[in-house]
Amino acid sequence: MRRRSVVVVAVLIAAVAGIALVVRSRGGSETPRYRTAEVTRGDLQLSVSASGTVEAVALVEVKSRATGVVTSMLVDEGAVVRKGQALAVIDDPDARAGLESARGAWLAAQARLDQAESNVAVARANTATAIQQAEANVAAARARLAQVQTGRPEEIAQAEEALRQARASEALARQNLARQEQLFNDGFVPRSSLDQARNQWEVAASQVKAAEARAAQVRAGGSAQDVQIARAQLQQAEAQLADARNGVLAVRLRLEEVAAARAQLAQARANLRQAQDRAAESRITAPIDGVVVKRSVAVGWSVIGTASGGTPVVTLAQMVPVQAKVYVDEADITRVTPRVMVDVTADALPGVTLRGRVTGIAPQPIVEQNVTKYPVTVEVADPGRQLRLGMTVDAEFVIARRTGALLVPQEAVRGQESKAVFIVDGTALRPRVVETGLSDGRFVEILRGLREGELVYLGTARQSAPSTPPGGNPFQPRFQPRR
Repeated sequence: MRRRSVVVVAVLIAAVAGIALVVRSRGGSETPRYRTAEVTRGDLQLSVSASGTVEAVALVEVKSRATGVVTSMLVDEGAVVRKGQALAVIDDPDARAGLESARGAWLAAQARLDQAESNVAVARANTATAIQQAEANVAAARARLAQVQTGRPEEIAQAEEALRQARASEALARQNLARQEQLFNDGFVPRSSLDQARNQWEVAASQVKAAEARAAQVRAGGSAQDVQIARAQLQQAEAQLADARNGVLAVRLRLEEVAAARAQLAQARANLRQAQDRAAESRITAPIDGVVVKRSVAVGWSVIGTASGGTPVVTLAQMVPVQAKVYVDEADITRVTPRVMVDVTADALPGVTLRGRVTGIAPQPIVEQNVTKYPVTVEVADPGRQLRLGMTVDAEFVIARRTGALLVPQEAVRGQESKAVFIVDGTALRPRVVETGLSDGRFVEILRGLREGELVYLGTARQSAPSTPPGGNPFQPRFQPRR
């Protein structure tokens, strides 16, 4: 016989009291007593029950990516781990040696680049200095050549000034000689004074001749040999300037060396990153937040990397969000829909009710002992992490809920299509048509036809509850008055 599990969580506001009506027959004998109930207000909930276990969202088998020996296991079974947390350490000699080699190559490449850049800086400075010096030498050689060819203007000016002064001195000396001759002839000065004046004039005259010769020489320029020497010096200076300017090509070559060194450094850096990544594989970390449900290796065990298949190290269960898989009877599965709210309890957590919601309903049922059930996934709000993996839970799927509804016991309602009850009116029973709503098998919601506080007829006190309660309810409820 199909079994349906329904639970009444409503608490009635007023107690339902059974009242016995004693009606005497015409012959004076006592008639059977009747049971009644008061129309009350309360909360009514219709739910479907199921049970199951807490399951992981996913099970992740973490494998070793390195080949070597386990040197440390950092977690135990049952440990809660975070994504990126270290789980184990593997000693991989090849990875360690590769990292050291790659780091050495990277340092060498960096040193080569530094040297190449330094060479460029030196070459640029030397080239600039050489060009500047060579240009100055060329300018000086050109000036020297111009000087020996035409004489320098300042030297010409100096020579002419020296000639002017020499002529002025000679004129003064000549005038002084004439005056001394006149004085000697008149007997006023001795011959020695005349001789001295004559010597001064002769010296001044010779100085004029020398100044005239110097001025003529400066105006005419240097000799042919001097011009030839100056031209050779200019050619040499120009050749040195050309060589200095060719130093720019050397700088370009140095720049090419820098570019090559940078490329080598980039490759060395990439190789170092690869070596670091491989060395990091020796430290096994959690790919997700979860719980360690299995340790597959121990310290001292040899493991192989993922390139050869990988040795499982630990198995993690993803527990966020917390979910349970419960199994709902096929008779109730159509009433369970996605997003239905669920009350979840566990024997291990007495007095604790957690809220959940339906996140998945399996399309394929399972059959156990000729009972067909559908797996239903429930996401549970468990901020305190009270539920553990594999824990047995009970789920109450809240199909419908009424608050402050007008309620009567299920057995008070008669009829199939149209519903009616018997109202206790003094010593008489009067039928009344009612409109019903939600029913949980024990109580029925009255939408129309009754008022709170009225008494309704349930049945005789001596008669046993029928196998099927009035109203065709299949749950066989027993009325329990509110205390």
